[in-house]
Amino acid sequence: MLFVAVGRFIQFALLFITLRLATSLLTPSEMGEISIVIATVGFFALFLINPVGMFINRRLHAWNLRGQAKKYLLYFWFYVVLANIFAVLVLCSLTGFYIWTPSISIYWLLLLVCGNLLFGTLNQTAIPGLNLFGHRSWFLILTVLTNAMSLIFAVTLVLKVARNAENWLSGLLIGQLIVGLIGTKIFYRKLEGNGVRYIDLPKLNKIQIINFINFSWPIAIAVGLGWVQSQSYRYFMEDRLGLNELGLFVAGYGISAGLIAGFESIFTTYFQPKFYKQISNDNVSEQTKAWQDYAQAILPSLLITSFFIMATAPDLTQLLLGSSFGQSSKFIIWGSLAESARISISVFGMAAHARMNTKLLLFPNLVGALFSVTLVWYLIPIYGSEGVGLGLVISFLIALLWTIRITSKYLQASLPFKLFLKSVVMGGALLMIAKVLWHLLDYDHSYIFSIIRLSVIALFFLSFQYVMLLPVLRRDAAFTHH
Repeated sequence: MLFVAVGRFIQFALLFITLRLATSLLTPSEMGEISIVIATVGFFALFLINPVGMFINRRLHAWNLRGQAKKYLLYFWFYVVLANIFAVLVLCSLTGFYIWTPSISIYWLLLLVCGNLLFGTLNQTAIPGLNLFGHRSWFLILTVLTNAMSLIFAVTLVLKVARNAENWLSGLLIGQLIVGLIGTKIFYRKLEGNGVRYIDLPKLNKIQIINFINFSWPIAIAVGLGWVQSQSYRYFMEDRLGLNELGLFVAGYGISAGLIAGFESIFTTYFQPKFYKQISNDNVSEQTKAWQDYAQAILPSLLITSFFIMATAPDLTQLLLGSSFGQSSKFIIWGSLAESARISISVFGMAAHARMNTKLLLFPNLVGALFSVTLVWYLIPIYGSEGVGLGLVISFLIALLWTIRITSKYLQASLPFKLFLKSVVMGGALLMIAKVLWHLLDYDHSYIFSIIRLSVIALFFLSFQYVMLLPVLRRDAAFTHH
């Protein structure tokens, strides 16, 4: 766990350095343009690529044991090419018929979207695949290298060519491609079986295709609706508030999203392989136990993390964003609440994965998407950017409640109330410590005092996390030894 945490800490330190440099080198409007491109990439990646990737994760161990993983993956790469063709047709149709007029050139948009779907998928298939097979060292090294190379190329292009969104995103893409190729080579060396030719591909029978479709289509709809809930607001803000306001919002929200994503990646890197291994059979009681262990390890610690982000929002803004983004501090709190609810939804959604019944995820995501679009559309004229944050938080909380209600009917599992009460008490303590430190060390908002405040609160935060996780780690150690 410590090695994973250190590796992930380096990775997300690089991500926040990237955010700091981006907001220092680019204007809020350029950051707004970047967010539009990322949202567009996210739609196609989540709707088309993500469900197939989840199916591969579910089956990859079995395929590898039969020495057929390389063969089945070739089908996947054919599919990725088709997904790119579909993305081109959709984007050209939307812009050609003036249904959507993006702020970025259509040629740049096609290059960046298709480049991410190809090279980003290459990177995010091979490198996480190494972790799935237990090669955590390679996984962490290559993940950190991806972030470092992407940052180097992005800064170089922005400084040497032009300070705009297109050059920044192109640099990130080049870094993903280079390290993705390295990761793919290592990943394929770890797989069982020899090289594969087209004539060697296993024939897909009707049952396999039906199983794939039944597993994937609910996820595709669910993550598509999830995209509507969590990303579509950017297009509303671009149209009604402008790119500058959008850039300020996504910068603040992005700090919370990055910290929560860092938390999620540390915990899923450590706990998810064990979870998938435990649910590989059809024993309902074992699947229930696997999910319960997974949820108890993540949810209480997630709650403490959310409190930590809210407690340190002003200092995070000063340290991680450029001088033009001072107004972004208030959006960090909205991001912390919304992203914590989103991760909680994914944790409860893993119950559907355990039962191979991903259709359970559809209705909560539909409810969340409808509330998100409706609330953001309604609240923007009243509260501006604050209305976007409020709408996102409410929609995620509603979706979370529906997810809990539905999945609990199919996988009976209980979460101890005392753990969450302990998390709330610890989180409240972090808020109080932050308030005291601001009273004692508020001298012209200097960087030195921001660092001191953040460091002190972080030490308490890490101590609280240790207290929460120690029983979980001891249980895992006993299980492994047994």
